[in-house]
Amino acid sequence: MDRDKYTDLDIRVDKDEKAETYDAWLGRDRVGTLVYQLTAGRVAMISVAVDREYQHQGVATELIASALDDVARTGAKVTIGCPAVRSFIDEHPEYADVVDSHHPGVRSRR
Repeated sequence: MDRDKYTDLDIRVDKDEKAETYDAWLGRDRVGTLVYQLTAGRVAMISVAVDREYQHQGVATELIASALDDVARTGAKVTIGCPAVRSFIDEHPEYADVVDSHHPGVRSRR
């Protein structure tokens, strides 16, 4: 999806298929990780963690958006296991179509 970055930090997000993670990097330092699991043709997004010194700077938002963009490019669907991912999608409804309608996972509180 065409979008602006969610942080002013020069974050790079890489996918590690072997570890089943998306990792946020600032230079050589990994500053955040989104853990996923491939499950029955879906991508279950399990958890997001950001190093304490980089929290509240848009790193998790950038990490989640990059992961969802990657999944959308493949045509796969997401099952949400992480409340942070659910909150992101609630705030950015343009990503709602990436969520598996039969197995959405954590549901919106809205």
